[in-house]
Amino acid sequence: MLDDFVDVSKDEKQLMHLWNSFVRKQRVLADGHVPWACEAFSKRHGRELVLSPALFWCWRLFMIKLWNHGLLDGCTMNNCNMILEKCRDEESDTGKS
Repeated sequence: MLDDFVDVSKDEKQLMHLWNSFVRKQRVLADGHVPWACEAFSKRHGRELVLSPALFWCWRLFMIKLWNHGLLDGCTMNNCNMILEKCRDEESDTGKS
C-alpha cells in the first residue's frame, strides 16, 4: 500500500517498509514497546541508515514524529542517535582499512 502514495519520497517509503516489517516481526503491539523497538531498529538497520543519508534523516524525522506523539522520550532518541554514531564510526573505520 505504501507504493500508492504519490506525495512520499522513495526513501520515506523504504524506511516505512523497513519499520513496518521490523515491528511486525518483533510483535511490537503496544505504545510502551516503541522505545525498545526504536533502539533495536537502530541496532538492526544502523549500517543501512548511515550508508544512506536520506534514509538516515527519514529515520530521525520519524523519531521526532514519535516524540511529538508522546511515544518516544528524549533519552531513547539520544540512545538511538548514539547507536547510529557508533555505526557511522565503525563504517568509517572499515573504509580506512
